[in-house]
Amino acid sequence: MKRTRILIAFITLFILVNILLVYLDDQGTVERKSYINDWSAVFTANLYNKMDKPGVVTLTAENNIYFDKSLGSFQEFLVEKGAKVSQGDELYSYRVHDYDETKDYLTSEMTKVSGEIAAIETAISEISNYRIPANTSSSSPINNSPSPTTNDDKVDVDVNVMPRPPFETEYMKEQYIVEKEKELARAEAKQESIQSQLTELESGGDTITVESPYQGTVMVISESLDDPIMKIGSTTLKIVGELTEEERTIIKEEMPVEIAVNENHAKMKGSVSEVSELPKEIELHADSVYPFSVSFEESGDLADLLPGYHTDLAITTKTAKDATTLYGDAIFNSTIWKMKKDGRLDHQKIETGMDMANMFEITKGAKPGEWVAKNPTSQFRSGATFITPVKLGQIDWDDTVEVNFKNWDKNFVLGLLSR
Repeated sequence: MKRTRILIAFITLFILVNILLVYLDDQGTVERKSYINDWSAVFTANLYNKMDKPGVVTLTAENNIYFDKSLGSFQEFLVEKGAKVSQGDELYSYRVHDYDETKDYLTSEMTKVSGEIAAIETAISEISNYRIPANTSSSSPINNSPSPTTNDDKVDVDVNVMPRPPFETEYMKEQYIVEKEKELARAEAKQESIQSQLTELESGGDTITVESPYQGTVMVISESLDDPIMKIGSTTLKIVGELTEEERTIIKEEMPVEIAVNENHAKMKGSVSEVSELPKEIELHADSVYPFSVSFEESGDLADLLPGYHTDLAITTKTAKDATTLYGDAIFNSTIWKMKKDGRLDHQKIETGMDMANMFEITKGAKPGEWVAKNPTSQFRSGATFITPVKLGQIDWDDTVEVNFKNWDKNFVLGLLSR
C-alpha cells in the first residue's frame, strides 16, 4: 500500500514537472505537437461579383419621319399604326406646290446624305486597315475614335485615344465596324428614298410618295400632321434599367449580363451597352437615378420577346479567373496556418482580393496546392510539429496492401531497428 502511494506520488510529480518544463520553455527546447483535425488545400477558381437589377425590354430606337408643309399639301398616309414596314415601303404622299423649290430642296438633301455616306465609308475603311499592336498596352483609336455620327444636320468627329490591351481593342474594332455598317445602311436607305422622290418629281408628276428609310414597326401616326408625323420603331430590342448614385460608380459599359425574362422564363446573355452620365432628374433633396441599357448577344433568340417584357439582370461587375482561392473558415485575421512539407505549422500573413460565397482570392502569402489548418484553433502553434488523424475513406487500400507486402521482411527488420 505504501509502495502504491509512493508510485502514484512519483507519477504525479513527473507529470507536474513535465507540465512546468513545457510552460517555462521559451526557447522551444521541448518539442510540442499540434493535433490538426481539419484542414483544406489552397485551390484555383474563377471568382466573380454580380449586381442584380430589374429591367424592361424596349426598342433600341424610334425613328422620326417629318413632313415639310412648305413643300406641298399633305395627301394621305399609306400605312397604319402597328404596320410592319421595310426600307423602301411607301409611307405617305403629298402634292407639290412649287416644282423648282421642291427639286432644290430634294437635291440639297441628296448632297447632304451623300456626304454622310462618304464620311461613314471613310471611317469604316480607316478602322478596318488599322493594325492593332501586339504589346499589352497598345493605343487604340477605337474608343470614341474618329467616328462620324450622323444626324439630320451634320457629321461630328470625336477623337479620344486610350491605352487598351490587344484583345479588348480587337473586340472594340469589330463592334465599331458593325455600328458603322448599320449607320451606312440607314444613310443609303435615306438616299434611295430621296432619289425616288426626285425621280417621281422629274417624271412630271405633281404628287410625291415618301418611302421609308427604316425597317421596323409604325408606332405613331400624327393625324394632325404635327412633326414628327410618324414614328417607326426599330426591329432590334434592348433592355433599360436604372442605377442609384452608388451603383453608377460601379457599372461600366461592356460588363457581361445574364438576362432572365419573367414572362417566358427565357435565359439569355448580353452586355451593358450604355450608362448615362446624366440622371433622369436633378433635385437637391432627392437621390439621383441614372438610366442604363443592356444589349443582347447577336446569337440570342429574340423571336419571343416583346417590348414591355420585364427582366431580372445579373451584371458581372468584377472577375478573377484562375484565382488562388481559400475558404473563409481557414483564414484568421488575414493570416493562415500552413501545414508545411517538413511536418511543421507556419503562421503566414496573407493579402486577399475579391470574395464570393465565402471563397477568398489570395493575392499574396499562399499558392495553389498548399495545405492550411482549419481546426482546432487551440492547437495552432507556430513552428510546432503537427499530426493528423487517418481518414480511412481517403486511403487507396489496394496500393497500401501492395506496398505493405512487397519486401515485407526487409521492412519488418528496418522497423525493428528504428525502434
